[in-house]
Amino acid sequence: MQFVDLLWSTLINPNVAYLLLVAGLWALALAVVSPGTGVPESGAVALLGLALLSFTRLPVNAFGLALILLSTVLFVLELKWPTHGAFVAAGVLTLAGGSFFLFRADDASARISLWVIAGTVLATTAFFVFAVSKALAVRLRPPVQNPDAVIGAQGEARTDISNEGTVQVGNELWTAQADELIPAGTKVQVVQRTGLRLKVVRIGTGAHA
Repeated sequence: MQFVDLLWSTLINPNVAYLLLVAGLWALALAVVSPGTGVPESGAVALLGLALLSFTRLPVNAFGLALILLSTVLFVLELKWPTHGAFVAAGVLTLAGGSFFLFRADDASARISLWVIAGTVLATTAFFVFAVSKALAVRLRPPVQNPDAVIGAQGEARTDISNEGTVQVGNELWTAQADELIPAGTKVQVVQRTGLRLKVVRIGTGAHA
């Protein structure tokens, strides 16, 4: 029981509840921008769940909470559609405002330390400025490879190919189709690419679409 009491007293600390909320929103923003790994999604669920548990015992101001949620939306918008800092600046202002008004002012026991707010806003700003700069660098980077470069390449049928089969071109396996039956082991040439599907012909029959 002592551990549970200690955990509960920690969760209802306004500073802890605030940090859990912001950290959970960081994880949620990462999950929206780069989904699929499961790590940010799991972190967001755990952190936001603990924050909501804390809020059941704290005098939350809906207006302040809405401002913090809005700041996360603005940061995500900057990551997806960079505006040279406009969304980040708006996000910083709404985060700072929401942090000050997160808990009702009539309850002196539920106040967040100004140092915690300042540190959190600065850390959030630095985090998203860094993330935006990395996102811009990736977008400006030329494509590593042209997917159509596979056209004209030679490979080998790994299965019989007619309506559908598998070919190896370089170090990659592709789904392939052909206008004739091509037995497994036959050398082939790619003549067309449609999405992740290749059209191939036997080497020696001529390359035609």
